[in-house]
Amino acid sequence: MTNVPKIQITDSGLKLPTHQEILSGVLADINAAFGGGLNTESLETPQGQLASSLAAVIADKNDLIAELANQIHPDYADGIMQDAIAKIYFLERKKAVDSSVECEFVGLAGTIVPKGYAVLDTSGVQWVLKDEFSILEGGRGTGIFTAAGVVSAAANTVNRPVRTITGLDRVNNPRPAIPGRELESRADFRRRRQQSVAANAHGTPQSVYSNVAQLDGVSDVYVVDNPKPVSETHNGQTIKPHSIYVAVVGGDDRQIAETILRFAGCGCDFTGNTTLTVYDETYTDPKPAYEVSFTRPAPVPVYFRVRIGKDAAIGYQDAVRKAVIEAFDGAEKAGIGGRIYAMRYVCHIARALTSAQVIDIEVGLARDGMGNSAQVGIHQYPTIAAENIEVVPDA
Repeated sequence: MTNVPKIQITDSGLKLPTHQEILSGVLADINAAFGGGLNTESLETPQGQLASSLAAVIADKNDLIAELANQIHPDYADGIMQDAIAKIYFLERKKAVDSSVECEFVGLAGTIVPKGYAVLDTSGVQWVLKDEFSILEGGRGTGIFTAAGVVSAAANTVNRPVRTITGLDRVNNPRPAIPGRELESRADFRRRRQQSVAANAHGTPQSVYSNVAQLDGVSDVYVVDNPKPVSETHNGQTIKPHSIYVAVVGGDDRQIAETILRFAGCGCDFTGNTTLTVYDETYTDPKPAYEVSFTRPAPVPVYFRVRIGKDAAIGYQDAVRKAVIEAFDGAEKAGIGGRIYAMRYVCHIARALTSAQVIDIEVGLARDGMGNSAQVGIHQYPTIAAENIEVVPDA
């Protein structure tokens, strides 16, 4: 028998004894073991020190049991426990995806650029060519470069080859890079699990979203339909009558188109800037063919203006820019059609500064149009670059 109170399992969950209740129980046990008469009032005595250590061990064990119990709940699960719960839904956490950028090569036709060819951007980040290719007739060609992690690069910034190749004159990215994705976070994985309950449905935007979002390489999805007999504008995008609109960042074009056709339902039209012919593989030739359209959203730069107090330490501009970029790509990540709120960045910036105060912060999709928030269209996805973050001292 022991005087230490046990964990109680109630209808409302676990009820843990307090540290003081555990300590009192341990002191009572030690006093009884030595025949009574011990001083149990002072924790500075040998028995007091022993009881304190044992109570701490018991309390820590109780906390671990409580944490394990909480991990069984889908809303609180994390790490491997969240992975285990997701297995019930036949889901796996999405792995990290490298950032990618399309670069244009100019040079002598027939010049071969090998796989692994490296080009630096203006920030010194190295981008590596994914597949070998040769410059076409006309002296131009395009290739996909990747960089590990979540990396942003504005248009015309990936243009510094690490080594020269005879016949290759220059390299440049006409459009911004597509930032990659870190290992799927707890919050994102939880949200995708919740939305996955529609994965086995057909003919609904939710089922299309759930299944497209699970495809390899897909980092963001937005789905909306227009059941009306007339065109409708939704957040800056015109959607055809009786059609479904799917915007996707990342992933394989054909896999996306096939998935949309499979889960969008019969008689549905499609709105988008990318169109592929998809065949119904359940038939033998001639197979029914469908023109499936979806949207590859255009990258839109997001601009910040941060005003800092006069007592800022040297180098505060770089610290602020780094904090904004990390928050933008992490905790405050906004996707296709999302709204970016300036105030959500205050805490991230404040933690990066040792002394100065954050006086004001504005955000916008143009330098001359900043305010408290910025609305991204459903035909756009937001990107961030250090040169678009203006850090100014308070006047």
